[in-house]
Amino acid sequence: MANYATEADVRKRDLPLPSPTTEEVDFALDISEDIIDLWCGQVFLKTSSNDFIVDGNGGDRFVFGQRLNDIFNLYVNDKEIPSASIINFSDQNIGEVGLKDGYIFTRGSMNVKLVGEIGYATPPPAINEATAHLAAVILNKQLFSGKPSVFDTKSERLLDYSKTNLAPNEISGIIEADVYLYGLLRPYRVVGVGV
Repeated sequence: MANYATEADVRKRDLPLPSPTTEEVDFALDISEDIIDLWCGQVFLKTSSNDFIVDGNGGDRFVFGQRLNDIFNLYVNDKEIPSASIINFSDQNIGEVGLKDGYIFTRGSMNVKLVGEIGYATPPPAINEATAHLAAVILNKQLFSGKPSVFDTKSERLLDYSKTNLAPNEISGIIEADVYLYGLLRPYRVVGVGV
């Protein structure tokens, strides 16, 4: 079920004939959301109780790569950090968290765990537009007409798959080849985690 854009958002654009079915448009929207999430490195709908488990970087700041609306708990080496010692830079889209009072994200393997709420109450308008645009691009490449495309080589049956299996270079190629799409998404891209 698509959430970043609607079927109506896609149908406002030029689409191939015969007109794609609702199922085909929904599928294109789902692929578009997956591609956008992967390329941007974040999700654009609010979800709660997400656990991020990452390697500590040895510093007092860390970028989790997701918009963090709220931090419920933060653990370093299985020890909970007091909430008064956590700084959530929630005005930023990159999920940056700071520690004070002498606490640090001790270097280690998978030793930092953050439980919190991520995402946006509603997707930003640029994400809505990018999703609808990309879905139309997918449909116009005749994804469902049996002609080969980068998408249909990733699954035995197209309408069976829920997440895209495209490699990062394929995703970058799709987005960066479309100047309009790239311009919409570039401000929302989070590259890497840590500091």
